[in-house]
Amino acid sequence: MTPSNRRILIVDDDPASSELVAYFLKSRGYRVAIAPDGDRALNVHMENDIELVILDVHMPNKDGIQVLAMIRERHGKQPIKVLALTGDESADVRASLESEGIDGFLTKPVHLQSLGEEVARLMAGHTNQHNDGLYRRSLDRRVRHEW
Repeated sequence: MTPSNRRILIVDDDPASSELVAYFLKSRGYRVAIAPDGDRALNVHMENDIELVILDVHMPNKDGIQVLAMIRERHGKQPIKVLALTGDESADVRASLESEGIDGFLTKPVHLQSLGEEVARLMAGHTNQHNDGLYRRSLDRRVRHEW
């Protein structure tokens, strides 16, 4: 399946962050939808054939951990890949995401090359095992979004 047939949902309450990620992914040929909070994410997700959700953790209404749990509950037979993209590197958040079955983890600010590689990996159907380094940090934490 070509990227133009692949659908990604970005869930982030920060418009600048979600627009940047959307622009980057669209430039790589993916079809992208944006939801500004957890409630709308679940509505968009139910209405479309989403293959990957890129999920912020701290948002109004339902947070990313709640959204992840609901996605896993609703789609157990046909799993959807979920990539956490958050500025929160705390052990508690990581443990909560892991317990809900997160497929990947990147921190903000994200290096766009790392994001592209992680999206490609997840869209190819590969998942990390918990003891094989589930959580990846950006290659260079000093690099900000650059175009």
